[in-house]
Amino acid sequence: MLHDIGKVTIPVEIINKPARLTNREFDVIKTHPINAGVHLVKRNFVNENTFKGIVFHHERWDGTGYPNGLDGDKIPLFARIITVADVYDALTSNRPYRAPMQPSEAIEYIMGGCGSIFDVDIVKVFLKKIAPYPAGKKVKLSDGRIATVVRNNPEHPLRPVVKINGTSEVIDLLKDTNSMNITIKEVI
Repeated sequence: MLHDIGKVTIPVEIINKPARLTNREFDVIKTHPINAGVHLVKRNFVNENTFKGIVFHHERWDGTGYPNGLDGDKIPLFARIITVADVYDALTSNRPYRAPMQPSEAIEYIMGGCGSIFDVDIVKVFLKKIAPYPAGKKVKLSDGRIATVVRNNPEHPLRPVVKINGTSEVIDLLKDTNSMNITIKEVI
C-alpha cells in the first residue's frame, strides 16, 4: 500500500498527464521511490523489508531499472514481489493516457518480461495466485462461442476449464486435445 507513496511529491500535472511523458518528466517520476523511502517513510517507520520494497520496486531483473540499477538477486525480495504486483495493477487500471488491459493481456506481458524485467520465480508464484478468468466469468472464445469459466488451471491461468453456454459441453482449454487451438478472446 505504501510502494508509490513518493508520488505525492510529484507534480499532479505529471502524474495525470494524458500523453507520453517527456524525458524530463520521466526523470521527475523516477524520483518517487527515493522520495518515499528517504523523505516520507524512512527506515524507522516501517520494517526493513517494507522499506527496501518501497525504495527498489522499480529495479529490473536485468539491471535496467531505477533508482540504483540493481540486478537479479541484488534486488530485495519484497521489491521483486512489489514489481510484479505493481505492473499488473498499472496495466489493468484505467490511466489518463490509456484504457486498462484485459487481465489476460497483462499476464501475457508479465510472462514476456520474465528474466528481463521480472524474477522468473516471483512470476511463477504470481501466476498461481492470480485468476484472470475467475470461476463464473463469461468469456468469448476464439471460435465465437460464449462460455462460462468453471474452474482455473493453477499452473496455466490463461487456459481454464469452461462450459459452453446453452449446452452441457465442458472444455478444459489446457488438456482437451480437440480444443488446443481455442483461446479466450475477451471477457464479457
